[in-house]
Amino acid sequence: VRYDIDMVKCIYCGFCQEACPVDAIVEGPNFEFATETREELYYDKDKLLANGDRWERELARNISLDAPYR
Repeated sequence: VRYDIDMVKCIYCGFCQEACPVDAIVEGPNFEFATETREELYYDKDKLLANGDRWERELARNISLDAPYR
């Protein structure tokens, strides 16, 4: 199984977040995607895990605030 996400192709519609049954895909507080190269916008499993660790507290807070509306 591969965990690759190409943020260049993302249109920020949120469908993947809504479809994920375990809240593994969440829209985070980081919306700044200005990079030097396209490769920096390609997330593999290691980069996804590191990004999750970085934003874990903020994401957990956002999920709990959104819970009544799900």
